[in-house]
Amino acid sequence: MSNFKEADQIVQRNKVEDEAEAKKAPNKKNEFVDDGRSIADMNIEGFSWYTPNKYSTERKNLSDLKLTRKERMAMIFGALQAILPVAIIMILLLFGVFLLISFWLS
Repeated sequence: MSNFKEADQIVQRNKVEDEAEAKKAPNKKNEFVDDGRSIADMNIEGFSWYTPNKYSTERKNLSDLKLTRKERMAMIFGALQAILPVAIIMILLLFGVFLLISFWLS
């Protein structure tokens, strides 16, 4: 039983010493310095900002192309030529369905 009393006395003494040191020391806030290191990769699957490594390397390669304005416009025009016929057909089909429904209900 005496061992427990001695241990309790040591604990109490340490508490008193820690409280005394805490009162003496001024409240200093540590200044945060950002050294640029990454702690954890935040590119997590399922989040809206997730980009697979495959796409990020492709995007980097495309940005290194250094296209002229004329070449960029030619690429945009080519993409529009590929998409426009499909979009027009879908709009015409939607309009046709709308006409059929309006004639049927009138």
